[in-house]
Amino acid sequence: MKKVFSTILLVLLTVGLFAATKVTISGWPGNPVEEGAIKQAVDAFNSTIGKQKGIEVVWEPIAGDYKQMLMTKLSGGTGPDIFYVDVYVFEELARANVLLPLDTYIKRDGYDVSDFYPTLVDAFKYQGRTYGLPKDFSTLALVFNKAVFDKYKVPYLTNNETWDSLLKKLQQLKAAGLDTPMVLAPDFNRVIPTIISYGGRLTKPDLSTALGEPNAKKAIQFYVELVTKYKVANEPSALGAGWIGEALATGKAAVGMEGPWLIGFAKESYPETFKNLGFVEMPKGIKKSTMIYTVSWSINRGTPNKDAAWEVVKFLTSDGQKIFVDGAGVLASRKSLAAKDADPIKQVFYKGAEYGTPWKVPTKTGLFATANDQINSLLADLFHSKITVDQAIQTIEANYNTWISK
Repeated sequence: MKKVFSTILLVLLTVGLFAATKVTISGWPGNPVEEGAIKQAVDAFNSTIGKQKGIEVVWEPIAGDYKQMLMTKLSGGTGPDIFYVDVYVFEELARANVLLPLDTYIKRDGYDVSDFYPTLVDAFKYQGRTYGLPKDFSTLALVFNKAVFDKYKVPYLTNNETWDSLLKKLQQLKAAGLDTPMVLAPDFNRVIPTIISYGGRLTKPDLSTALGEPNAKKAIQFYVELVTKYKVANEPSALGAGWIGEALATGKAAVGMEGPWLIGFAKESYPETFKNLGFVEMPKGIKKSTMIYTVSWSINRGTPNKDAAWEVVKFLTSDGQKIFVDGAGVLASRKSLAAKDADPIKQVFYKGAEYGTPWKVPTKTGLFATANDQINSLLADLFHSKITVDQAIQTIEANYNTWISK
């Protein structure tokens, strides 16, 4: 009996000794290619570092309203150990105190963050502390159909376009017979690079809106007048498309501002059109500008597996990132990996990391979603000439504080 008890005890101790620490990682479900790349990175960790250190990573994507579902899980104590944080909602989550600051871990392990593009690292800092490391990123570029430019004998777009020179080429296309040369969305995140390039700003030092300032107002006016005055652009729905990339890939517009996500879509679904697409940097005004869309790997402040989670984040933002970039075709947030990316089309998007603006608007409350929805609604009204830019600005200034409180 004593021998049996000793054997059972030995088995239990052995199982306990070798039981792996489970670390769950979550994000929104991607397309099959992205899902495959994530799972490949997970398998690579589990078979190497995970096996050595007794850590097992499990990928558990969150379907539906990602932010709402994530916050519900976190508040209920059932949140994942590691999860995506979109820069757009980063400050809201940082203020909610659900993210683990990483500075101590970075310093302890001498983890090299200087290899990341500085704008991407800074995007996930709040009150001087780092709450995530960039998984990857995207920027906007001008995409144009070279076959259409050839047909109408208009010079190709270049990396040195200004807003004025772009307008002239769009007008040449229209004069030559193209009804709607450009597809343009009434979305604030697409207006932002225009505002920044005109020397405008989104907020004042006290975080009140600066959209009524002269340079910002001038940029908004120009953006809207591409549709209403010059009639060289229209929104995707007016062209029978669901989004800008679809309008470009189906040939319903010759020019648009799009991100690298267009590449895979057009290459797979519209290969003939894809062969004719050109990619150049966004137009400049006073200076160059583009948007930076990025997502971090962040750690749940409440996880009991902090050290194990940090080991996983280190992998996901180094060797794991290489796997994901190679597999999913996204942009690497590490400069060393970007330098090895041989895809010539992606180079124009990488260039934008040097001068782009992360897609977030700092507010007194950390909230901006309602304000964004309201501004987009106003932009749609502007596109249809239901209101003037002055009226839109007045509405924004009168309601901004209420919008950022919801």
